[in-house]
Amino acid sequence: MTGAGGFLGAHLLARFVGAGMSVTLVGPNTGESRYTASMVAAGDVRLVRCDATYDDPDLTRTLEAADALVLCGLGEFGWSSGLTRGIAEVDGGVMPIARVIGTFARRGKHVVLASSDTVYGARPRAPVRESDPTWPQTEAGLIALACEQAVRVCAEREATATVLRYSTMYGPGEGATREVPSLIRAALAGHAPIFDDDALDERDYLHVADAVDAAISALRRRADGTYNVGTGIGTTLAELASLVVWLTGCSEAPIRRASPEHAVRGSVVLDTSRARQALGFEARHALADGLKEEVGWIRATFGSDLKTAA
Repeated sequence: MTGAGGFLGAHLLARFVGAGMSVTLVGPNTGESRYTASMVAAGDVRLVRCDATYDDPDLTRTLEAADALVLCGLGEFGWSSGLTRGIAEVDGGVMPIARVIGTFARRGKHVVLASSDTVYGARPRAPVRESDPTWPQTEAGLIALACEQAVRVCAEREATATVLRYSTMYGPGEGATREVPSLIRAALAGHAPIFDDDALDERDYLHVADAVDAAISALRRRADGTYNVGTGIGTTLAELASLVVWLTGCSEAPIRRASPEHAVRGSVVLDTSRARQALGFEARHALADGLKEEVGWIRATFGSDLKTAA
């Protein structure tokens, strides 16, 4: 598994460990997650260290012995930046993953790739289906799509692969700079949550526990294909901010501000019927319930530091 120190990766690792699976992490380090680091330190999870190019003899031997490969940590997918870097730098983020897939893929092996709905770009209609054209408008989307292309090596070598195009994830443990915790922290600190003026753009907000469910199902069923993973329900930023205010009991109304000129955003709501049929996937967390859980986590984690954090 790669990317176990990230938001989704740490939650997925916890589910693997809880299910009694034997897990080996590969990468330069354990990442930012204290949970992941503790699992490695305790010897419950093995870490094969290699540099960021994933070009190492120990890694090759590890991949040859593994039955399945789970690829997380392709970046925190979002809409906050456009295509700002050169193609060479994007290749630098994709080629190591392609190298790992190429080394691993062969008959009887299975790959699960955590991709993103950013591969679709801003869509003129919803819901978006897997058969719709891809048109990434951010660096994260471009990298995700390139990694999906790399996964096609699996089919050529008679391995199977599941590509999961996740919608916007949220939940306990996500980084402070992400959209949902930023709104929650402000509200808990007694400040008006501030959101950008693209208030009519809808996003499909998926609880991280539901994202983990989809990955576990893909791994167990060895589903071969590309699947949208979301709720199928669109929520605007204005609605999200208002819901946060209600859940936190904040007395300040949300404030709408002008979007930065470089911001790239758009409405993307996913059609998840294919995942429902092939993976038996159905999102279990309503947005209000999931946000309530994250509010509790942030309150417990930051406590008196909320005003400073906000």
